Amino acid sequence: MQTTPEQIMLEAKACDDIKVEQARRMSLQEKFLAGADLFEEACRWTMIGIKNQFPDYTEEEQKAELRRRLDLMR
Repeated sequence: MQTTPEQIMLEAKACDDIKVEQARRMSLQEKFLAGADLFEEACRWTMIGIKNQFPDYTEEEQKAELRRRLDLMR
């Protein structure tokens, strides 16, 4: 049986609803720490992308590219 786009949308909404409910139950401290964790995770994924995009970059050049991209968000 093939999954329909409608089923995927319903499942995605259910997942979102669960995440929203979990966030509502978090204390301010938990929310603050979760934000930091999400930022670090986003940086890790971005670094993976930078390494794939620029395989010849040194680690310092990769970090500089990450900083450049973060500066674009300001």
